[in-house]
Amino acid sequence: MKIGYIHLDCGEWSTDSYNVQEIGLAKALEQIGHQTTIVYWMPREDKRCGKEMTITPNIKKVYLPYRMRFVHHILPDFPLLLFLEIDVFHLQSDNLLCVPEAVNFCQKHGLKHYCYVGTVHSSSPKAISRWIMDKLSSRNFSAFRKTKVFCKTPAVVDELKQKGVTSAEWAPVGLDTDIIPLTINSKEELKKELELPHNKIIVFLVCALRPDKHPMDIFPLAEILGNKYLLVHAGTPWMQTEEYMKKLKSNDIYKNISFVGKIPNEKIHAYYEIADYVINFNPNEIFGMAILEAMYHNVTVVARHAPGPDCIIKNGESGFLCNSVEEMSQIILSDKKVQNARKQIIEYFTWESTAKKFLDYIQH
Repeated sequence: MKIGYIHLDCGEWSTDSYNVQEIGLAKALEQIGHQTTIVYWMPREDKRCGKEMTITPNIKKVYLPYRMRFVHHILPDFPLLLFLEIDVFHLQSDNLLCVPEAVNFCQKHGLKHYCYVGTVHSSSPKAISRWIMDKLSSRNFSAFRKTKVFCKTPAVVDELKQKGVTSAEWAPVGLDTDIIPLTINSKEELKKELELPHNKIIVFLVCALRPDKHPMDIFPLAEILGNKYLLVHAGTPWMQTEEYMKKLKSNDIYKNISFVGKIPNEKIHAYYEIADYVINFNPNEIFGMAILEAMYHNVTVVARHAPGPDCIIKNGESGFLCNSVEEMSQIILSDKKVQNARKQIIEYFTWESTAKKFLDYIQH
């Protein structure tokens, strides 16, 4: 069977510094004996537009032109999909504006399909923008009521069911364990390679410098924890870079913060290995791939309550959930640790189990 992983936004957002969801799912489907075509919608002037890229004999990427664009929302040229000989369409939906058109296209042409949803709300840092986009994307609920919908978290399942989407079912994002390198060096050797002190407790944060990720919360946390701790922050420079760097230089106490910027995926796992804690500040985290990665390394994760962390972490057993920076600091200062983080990921959060959920629906 050939599955089409159809993005409904603009461009290819995945990079070498992230655990790419579409590739992880495609590899799981390949192991079961299926092919995956991953479709990205591009501007016509992009040099990749109209081309294909082979990842494995059973996985390929296809870049197609969209018709119109509004920020990262687009109107795809859906008829182009008919030439790809796809058997089942995985519609990567969320709150994107073209979801109704995508579902209608599949139904009009009798194409097997389902939607995969991580959020039904805008994450814009501007309140007015969030309100406008949520109003515009509210038409998606009607589309979801007409088809099968898989959700990344139970919170989204509950919200959709409240909107009358009775088909909503939980199918969590999985971790692609194949791309996690086998660590040979000891923790002390890794610290030396990364030029990190041996006498500090390492608190690791992975998040881009953008408002919705709440990276500025690292500063009050650093003040509370003090110099016994080193807060290592990896993330893509973005909207808050200037504000962040200015704050970093404003007080000597922030010398216990080390911003290492964007790190390729194959290198970030060394930081997980040496971390005593991994933290997540985002109160609106849709899922949290960094949380999955950290827990696979059996690191103790301390995260703010949000749909993703609440779904992944069993509080006090496989990690810790909290409501504020102050509460987060209390957990870290108390030296609380967990031992079952990796077990939680292996049992519930691999792409193999999620792929089987998709296929069970398709086949039955």
